[in-house]
Amino acid sequence: MDTFFEQIVVIKKSAKNYALIIGIWLLAIILAYLALCFLSALFVFAVAIAGLIGYGAYRLTKMFFVEYEYIVTNGTLDIDKITAKSSRKRVMSFDIENVTSVEKYNPNQRTSQNNEKTVIACNIDDKNAYKLIANKEGKGTCVLVFAPNERIIEGVVKSLPKYLSNSAFK
Repeated sequence: MDTFFEQIVVIKKSAKNYALIIGIWLLAIILAYLALCFLSALFVFAVAIAGLIGYGAYRLTKMFFVEYEYIVTNGTLDIDKITAKSSRKRVMSFDIENVTSVEKYNPNQRTSQNNEKTVIACNIDDKNAYKLIANKEGKGTCVLVFAPNERIIEGVVKSLPKYLSNSAFK
């Protein structure tokens, strides 16, 4: 029987992110004002420059709207990063049978070693986050920090190695 489960996790913006967004817009307003002041003789050109500055600020601030999608399909776990609900990129994919460890995530604990690829695909302060370690053939060790719902956990547990399936996600 085929299994297919998916979940979208919206990443909350921190105070630092909000400050960056405000800073981008303040800088855009200042630059547009300067363009209009210094290029007032070429008004149409100045308005075009101001419009491009506004569009650039808009595009930059859209990059702060991030979601992750977890997809479990027949023993494979895929993690996609969705930016601004328009751009999707696969950040990690591996067979669940290659998982070596599943444990509750502790944000105070160091997440990875030097030779490991680490993806944090959830809100860092999520109480339901887990740290999953898997070996990828030819690519070394991968560390995934994610916050799965019950359906994703169910799909992952079906394909976990037997020595992990009983103790995982407790």
